[in-house]
Amino acid sequence: MHKMLKIFLLILISAFALMFVNGCGSGSKGPGAQDPIAQAAEAGSSSCIIACHAASVDITGNVIANVWSVTTHTTDQGVQCENCHGAASLHWGLGPISFPIPQAARCLTCHDGSDTEDKSAFLDTEHGNPNLTPDKIFSEIVTPVSTGRHIEECSVCHNPNQTFDFDFDGNMVKPGINELQDPQVSCASCHDAHQTQAKVMIAQRAAPVSYPNFRKFVVNPTGEQDSLGTPLTPFIYQPNGAVEASGTLIAANVVGSNNELNIERLCAACHTVGTFKNSGGSTHQNDVYAQWLQSGHADRTAAAFGEFSANPQYYDPGFDIDHTTSYPIDMSLSSFSSTGPANTTRNAGNNNFICYKYHNGLTSLAYQENVEGTPAAPVVFGDVTVTCITCHDPHRDVPGQTNNTRKPVVMTKYSSAQVSFSGNVFLDNTPVPAETGNETICVFCHQGRESGFTLYKRKLAPGTTITGNFFNSHYLGTGAMLWGRNAFEYGGKQYGAVVEHQQTNCNGCHMSEGARDDVGGHTWKIISDDDAVVNNATCNTAACHNGRVPATNSGGEFDNFRDAVFDPVNDYDGNGSAQGIPVEISNLSIQLKGLLQANGVFYNDLEYPYYFTSGTYATAFTAWTRPTLKAAFNLNFVIKGLPTLLITQVGQPNTTAAVHNYKYLIQILRDSYDNLQANGVAGQTNRSAQPRPAGTRPATNYDPQIGGGYHPNQ
Repeated sequence: MHKMLKIFLLILISAFALMFVNGCGSGSKGPGAQDPIAQAAEAGSSSCIIACHAASVDITGNVIANVWSVTTHTTDQGVQCENCHGAASLHWGLGPISFPIPQAARCLTCHDGSDTEDKSAFLDTEHGNPNLTPDKIFSEIVTPVSTGRHIEECSVCHNPNQTFDFDFDGNMVKPGINELQDPQVSCASCHDAHQTQAKVMIAQRAAPVSYPNFRKFVVNPTGEQDSLGTPLTPFIYQPNGAVEASGTLIAANVVGSNNELNIERLCAACHTVGTFKNSGGSTHQNDVYAQWLQSGHADRTAAAFGEFSANPQYYDPGFDIDHTTSYPIDMSLSSFSSTGPANTTRNAGNNNFICYKYHNGLTSLAYQENVEGTPAAPVVFGDVTVTCITCHDPHRDVPGQTNNTRKPVVMTKYSSAQVSFSGNVFLDNTPVPAETGNETICVFCHQGRESGFTLYKRKLAPGTTITGNFFNSHYLGTGAMLWGRNAFEYGGKQYGAVVEHQQTNCNGCHMSEGARDDVGGHTWKIISDDDAVVNNATCNTAACHNGRVPATNSGGEFDNFRDAVFDPVNDYDGNGSAQGIPVEISNLSIQLKGLLQANGVFYNDLEYPYYFTSGTYATAFTAWTRPTLKAAFNLNFVIKGLPTLLITQVGQPNTTAAVHNYKYLIQILRDSYDNLQANGVAGQTNRSAQPRPAGTRPATNYDPQIGGGYHPNQ
């Protein structure tokens, strides 16, 4: 009886459908027949809503009529249903319509540069899928599920807007096997198709500010999209957190982490290994989101993000509340803004504008695109770490880059009373080489904020009087270290680099897939948190260390590593023993720290401003001479490559300095010591007889007009 009922229902449904389709003039499409879609006229959005779609929901669960009526697509641009879906007079739910599920090309009929931004480059990206791979039916694999169910499972990522209907036996009846759309992560895969954008008033602007709405995904606790869990929206505007729904900041309502934006969840829906809905097997993509969650880029409790959040003490009671951010941040407003400076009502309470180049993954985009302080700059509504779109541009591929990796328009923009420069240069005003490639974005953040060049121009040039606290190179200048730049370089000296490490580049070491899921990839970790594994695959190729780099650091094997092929067995620190390169660098740092201390300058990298008048670290040192300031700058440059490495004992390894560019860092430590000794405390160990790595280029000339102007012995 049950089987007969199913057959009867199928016949009834088929007949009903045929009646509607033929009644709308969409029957025969044989030779000579007119295409009914081409003959269709527009019915008007009210007809769509009143006749059928008053209560219809879309794939994300929205009631279409409700959300469509309030999006700026409708209220500002007057976009109607048929502008996206095509003329509907022959449709009536069952008949033909041109674009039942509009793809990116349909959106580009408007978003072609005539509105606000040309998005046409999207079709050439991997998301746009210009090669149409995999094919529309995602291969003919039919086990352990039917072809239709297999297509449905793959479409979660390869065509997220496609919907499927199945009969009682699990056979796919809609869409037909020959009616599948080409696989594409189209505009509506990320942007909520029926409410793409909304507006809110903020104190900084006279007119409402637009912000995008992203579609909801069901994301399980580890990130992948599946049928379990709670629907999550990745926010770029977060009401009831730092900013109320009205756009008003009410600081008392900032509680815990409710001011966080989680836009990475949008990418997580596909870029994490998940479980197929029907077969129960594991999906095949890389575990990007799960890896990212383990990284320093994602660490909301780290000082780089927690201290610059709307609620620093939630993340760590010891964080400096002077860096507290008051959202929303209007990145068009700054002391050098063309639209007016920030004041007590505009970006109220924010003193971090320059810091936002690094300390918020969305404000960074204003700097990357060179629009900070201009009307084109964005408004940001909440806390963000270095998130997916900080490094990847989902709308375009930059020529010469891969994987949608961003390339900053201006790498460095520096301005002070003494020196001003900008361009595709390091902070020492020397060119960033084209070989940085995809990793140009790494150097953008990881080169510190000062250099030997800016130190010279602001503190050491002839006629300059040295005043004030220490000149701070800041944290994690490792991108500049790799390329042998930004330290203070002494005239007459030669400097060099580990060319093999430059050729491997940041991603070659940090993103190579490791033996475990907590190293490599988007964790960017070379050593696991428990030191149980070193991600040494890239190091141990035949062209490089050829199997000699240790596989574990549990006993300090990696920290004490010394490769005689790449580096002669030299005693760089002069203690009578050739030790691991990280230890040699640490010992040289300690010797320089000791010589500074003999000159009355006490260093502590855990206490700002790092240099003090005594070992109690209470009073900042300000009585700088040229030799002490140069040496102090270089010591901090080396140590701040690895934050919180407090150098208090001989033998504590500095692996970060060693692996990024041991030649350059040993050179600047030795030169700083020698210069300081020649102009400081007598009786210290003479280092001139000890080996120094050979250089390949002369020191950067900071002042060509006077032949260098280093005054190395002053």
